[in-house]
Amino acid sequence: MPNRTPRTTTQKRLGHDHQQQRDRLLHRHVDGQPCWWCARPMYRDRTRNWDYNPNATRTDGKPDTSSGSLGADHSTPRSQSTTSRADRLLHGTCNKQRQGGHRDDQRPALTNRPDTDPALGTRIFNWP
Repeated sequence: MPNRTPRTTTQKRLGHDHQQQRDRLLHRHVDGQPCWWCARPMYRDRTRNWDYNPNATRTDGKPDTSSGSLGADHSTPRSQSTTSRADRLLHGTCNKQRQGGHRDDQRPALTNRPDTDPALGTRIFNWP
């Protein structure tokens, strides 16, 4: 099976408009507000967020300068609405865990189940 070239943010409909919307959300953000997904506090300074990893690297081996950054999330998933705009911030890891929103009823903020396990590390799929 041939390797697919990863799509750019613009090809995923996360281009300039999405980045501008994220900037607007960050401008209105109040440090310490809880994340909708995990209920942990969120900060503009990425080094203060729980998912910050100073040793994180990208796939090309360079330092990951997005570790701990807040991500702009669509409460109405893009798969359900082509006109959906990002309307809230989540931790970057929480945004990845949420995926398309089909498990919103199982999010850690509601279930009180941690999204990390000391033996396993951070889990993207938080189910047994």
